[in-house]
Amino acid sequence: MIRGFLSTIFVIHIGILWIGCGRSVITKSDIVYHRVEGVELSLDLYLPRRQPTTPRPSVLVVHGGGWRQGNKVNMERVAMMLAKRGYVAVSVSHRFAPDWSFPAQLEDVQAAVRWVRRHADEYNIDATKIGGLGVSSGAHLVSLLGVVDSANSKDQISSKIQCVVDLAGPADLRLPICLDQLGDSPAAKQAEAWLIDFMGMPYSKSTDSQWRDASPRFHISADDPPFFIIHGAEDQLVPILQSKDFAQALREKGVEVNLRIVKGLEHSLDTNLIILYRFWRSVWASFKFLDKHLKN
Repeated sequence: MIRGFLSTIFVIHIGILWIGCGRSVITKSDIVYHRVEGVELSLDLYLPRRQPTTPRPSVLVVHGGGWRQGNKVNMERVAMMLAKRGYVAVSVSHRFAPDWSFPAQLEDVQAAVRWVRRHADEYNIDATKIGGLGVSSGAHLVSLLGVVDSANSKDQISSKIQCVVDLAGPADLRLPICLDQLGDSPAAKQAEAWLIDFMGMPYSKSTDSQWRDASPRFHISADDPPFFIIHGAEDQLVPILQSKDFAQALREKGVEVNLRIVKGLEHSLDTNLIILYRFWRSVWASFKFLDKHLKN
């Protein structure tokens, strides 16, 4: 009973913080950051209203949706919280599968990071302190931003970020591995279809290298930025083993990683207050992680 009361109070507290965010945040919506093959990609900026005395850190936030759906507005709550905390939050759109297969989505978020660096002076952003926070497929993309670098051939601006918050993102996309980890999950067929659409090809021995190339797990090096990973223990769409194996692989390379497993949480936040309390505590801890690496 006490735990239920505390969790209710905590969720109410989060709600109050969310309601109060709007008064201290300036939003600039639908800024085009990239044009590619006739497609305009846009982002939303969430800026602290208080004018800074020094350039501010920023966090790129990427929505989920199986690389095939979703909207940058879905990240508004987290973006507002980050802006209230002193960050310039950048919520981005990207091209969707199956019309666009990998690496289109990675190229899009890389272009978004380069846009932030190119416009750092305009928005008083510290171009050397950019973090990433993503959910599900968005977490997969920000994880790639942490382990893969790409510089535009024109201006040689790096797309690599300085720390990563990964909320239930897949890290090893190889289809046999994913299906084995999912076992008899009711979401296995859906996950298989989404992965094939994202990759734009079936999995086979001859395509294994392409599937590895799309997997953060196979790009880790000792100079990668720190990671904070949150994953639900009961996730039936992106199995918890994805994050456990990824965290272990990061540790083996000497990369700082904090793995938070949320007891009782599935892939959705459609759950009870106690589990929501556990989840938001982990998110709050990830904000402190961002503070540690982007503000100090």
